[in-house]
Amino acid sequence: MENKIIMKLHKPLVLLAFFLLFSCDKLAVYQKMDTKFENNRWLKTDSKIHSINIEEESSYTLFFDFSHVYDFQFSEIPIQFRIESPDGTLRVEKIKLAIKDENGKDKGECMGDVCDLRQAVFKDRLLKKGNYSISISHLFNGEYLPNVIGIGLRMERTKKIKP
Repeated sequence: MENKIIMKLHKPLVLLAFFLLFSCDKLAVYQKMDTKFENNRWLKTDSKIHSINIEEESSYTLFFDFSHVYDFQFSEIPIQFRIESPDGTLRVEKIKLAIKDENGKDKGECMGDVCDLRQAVFKDRLLKKGNYSISISHLFNGEYLPNVIGIGLRMERTKKIKP
């Protein structure tokens, strides 16, 4: 019971920390964190969909943010991103989200029972102007991925295209 109360208090604190840390960043064109995971379980059937409007053709880097309970039981998690471009082209990106290093220590920034981790999905990719739809799912071998507090995306413009 006490653990559930602590976890409920951590979610707002994690969101506040992300907001304060990244709210003044001029490179970010999109950032959103989803913390709606009942009992900290990310269901296999629960794909998270993000719609990102790119207002200027440029090079961008897409990051995946993952917030989890400290001492996660897995060292890595397979994550899939289905990215639909404005012209309807579908591209699938897969990453192995490294939760722990080779010594078994958490790679994320941990505060109390909560760890936050960021990993690039792609870097310096030229994106055309328009709306992109990104669906995130995990490829974990179970009905759900346990001990998930939040997942999110962050898109940064890395450089402008010269006219």
